[in-house]
Amino acid sequence: MPRTTRASSIALALVLGSTASTLAEEVPKPREFVGYLFGSPKAVNYGLYTHVCHAFVTAGPDGRLNRDRGVPSREVTADAHKAGAKVLLSLGGWGWDAQFRAMVADPEAVARYVAAVLKMVDEYDYDGVDLDWEYPDSDAEIPGFERLTRTFRARLDEMGKAKGRPMLVTMAASSNHETLDHLNTAFLLETMDWINVMTYDYAGPWSARAGHNSPLFDSSKDGPNARSSERTIRYLLDERKIPADRLALGLALYGRGFPVSEPYASVPEGSEPISLGFKGVGGLLDEGWTRVWDDETKVPWLFSPDRTKVVGYDDAESIRIKTEWAMSRGLRGVFFWQVDGDRLPDGSNPLQRAAREAWSAGR
Repeated sequence: MPRTTRASSIALALVLGSTASTLAEEVPKPREFVGYLFGSPKAVNYGLYTHVCHAFVTAGPDGRLNRDRGVPSREVTADAHKAGAKVLLSLGGWGWDAQFRAMVADPEAVARYVAAVLKMVDEYDYDGVDLDWEYPDSDAEIPGFERLTRTFRARLDEMGKAKGRPMLVTMAASSNHETLDHLNTAFLLETMDWINVMTYDYAGPWSARAGHNSPLFDSSKDGPNARSSERTIRYLLDERKIPADRLALGLALYGRGFPVSEPYASVPEGSEPISLGFKGVGGLLDEGWTRVWDDETKVPWLFSPDRTKVVGYDDAESIRIKTEWAMSRGLRGVFFWQVDGDRLPDGSNPLQRAAREAWSAGR
């Protein structure tokens, strides 16, 4: 190799550094389009997604896995991989927080659980895990959650080196500030490839007022404690300092309603809540329910013919707007609960299709 002068070396380094910087700027950041696969939906269009979270693997307090939900499945991983999508094994789900809490208090249970999950990931060709402990929401639970997550992170990184491909760790996170406050930002950035923020269930059977299930923006009718997807994401970005490309926006394919005459009215005690999958919207419209658009929150409502019930839900228009908003803010992407939620009799997924078009345009 010919010798060079110090000046020429510095000049060359500056040129190479500038080129490397330019190339780094040109490399697009990863953007994800994620669907949670729950139950046994048929003819899933895996080509819609970059990633599928296969839900759920559950376990008892002793760390022994339950196998009664169609998970794991080599058919799912093979079909998804053939379509170009990666598949994460989702661990837990709503209602399994007590088992997680007990498990992480017992080192033997944790070791048994981690070994069994990793064996499943390896044998069934999953691409990582998605942690759905809903939720570690007390100071006493956080150390165990962090130990468990770091163990998965380290072991999956080792597995990835052996397989020659990266293995992923993600989590489903609450949209409630009070719950999110318990999660340390440095820990999240250290362990998570990205975080699926469940920006839905802002209202439901637990609510005193008939709020929308998943408003994009606050409603002025909801008072000083209004909650929305935008408010949650802004909190994570501005106050928690989590980079935008580590957050995915949650999109629900269902709605929630109340036996009241108008949105944000007080809900009578003991009243029967309403839950509505998107597949049921067409039937209500056929029965004479009316769709009304709320331009402040950017989501629709359904009103019953006698104006005694309202349902806040999402349709193709609101899902498209939310996806455009997420992409314009530089978020990692969007995710859906759950992939079968908008599958119509003709086999189409109109909400997810609308989101995919907006996602592709905003990348």
